[in-house]
Amino acid sequence: MLDPRGEYRAKILMGLNMYGFDYTSQGGGHLLGRDLVQMLEKTPTAKFQLDPDTEEHFIELKLDGYKHRIFYPTLHSIQARIALAEELGVGLSVWEIGQGLDYFYDLF
Repeated sequence: MLDPRGEYRAKILMGLNMYGFDYTSQGGGHLLGRDLVQMLEKTPTAKFQLDPDTEEHFIELKLDGYKHRIFYPTLHSIQARIALAEELGVGLSVWEIGQGLDYFYDLF
């Protein structure tokens, strides 16, 4: 474990991304909140699932002939990361907060 005695943990920042990732058989990449909303508007019956190992939500859908597996932060997953940072005694660094969804601000 990094810094097992906890001497320097206050100097460590854990990064929190506010964007998601879209994986397809053709590759993948970052997914901004506005793009997620557009994809969900095209597939209104799609439902998010929770991966209990990573505490991250994901959705699987088909658009334009391609299957997508999208991982995207939610209030639950962000809160789990905040709790982990508190447990470890480290700080948080929010990465690209404007690229997420407006309701993410409810946690801060």
